[in-house]
Amino acid sequence: MEQKEKIAIAYSKIDPAAQNIAGRLKEIGAVEWATIYEFEEDSTHLPLDKCAEKKVIVLSKHASSAGTKSLTVHSIGNFDKAEFGGREKTLCTTTPKTITNLLRGLKEKNKNEEYVVCYEVTHHGPYCEKEVCFIELGSSQKEWDNKEEAEIIAKTLIEDTMKENNDKIVIGIGGRHYAPDFTKLALRKNYSFGHICPQYALESLDSDLLAQMISKTGAEEIVIDWKGLKTWKQKVLDLCEQSGLKFERVQRLLKN
Repeated sequence: MEQKEKIAIAYSKIDPAAQNIAGRLKEIGAVEWATIYEFEEDSTHLPLDKCAEKKVIVLSKHASSAGTKSLTVHSIGNFDKAEFGGREKTLCTTTPKTITNLLRGLKEKNKNEEYVVCYEVTHHGPYCEKEVCFIELGSSQKEWDNKEEAEIIAKTLIEDTMKENNDKIVIGIGGRHYAPDFTKLALRKNYSFGHICPQYALESLDSDLLAQMISKTGAEEIVIDWKGLKTWKQKVLDLCEQSGLKFERVQRLLKN
């Protein structure tokens, strides 16, 4: 049997959702390919470089003023200021196929239609030299304490993290924070997204940040949410042309 690469699963002891998910993981039973780390720091400042493994999945709460019930996954880094950990205008290396395996697993297992299952765009810290993604339960104390949804996340981690994935690796540009069209594309077709830059960060997007999105994802192609570029269409087209990568509109890919 092929030896699976070890992956770190990390969380903050002061994060109620992370504690809940970790509790369900421990109840079900640890898997041989994962090492679980608990840290004192909050989720956006975890010292992930202390993990021995190259790849890290962080368990976390998701907070939203709208109170949206959600199960989300995303890459980390900042397109502008580092207001919630990490470094200014710096992205972390990410794990597109792992993120997308988790997204699909959450979608398959979640039977509560009140919960949105989606990618979030790239945001917040911490910064580290690992390959990192976050999996989150949101968006208020009621959801953070929900054992049924925490168990769905735990089962997804156990059953879907290491699945074979032959997707095309891509990055996304444009659209809203919960990346609805990029989520649809990943759920319906063979695309795994790494970094996603939303419409609200397009003013900050430049050639250096786009190069980071590509290199720290391993992207083969750029997918654009054309309707979600607003006034930044020409800027994004110019940056994509300069990158040398093929790029396509998500709306066209969803129709094909």
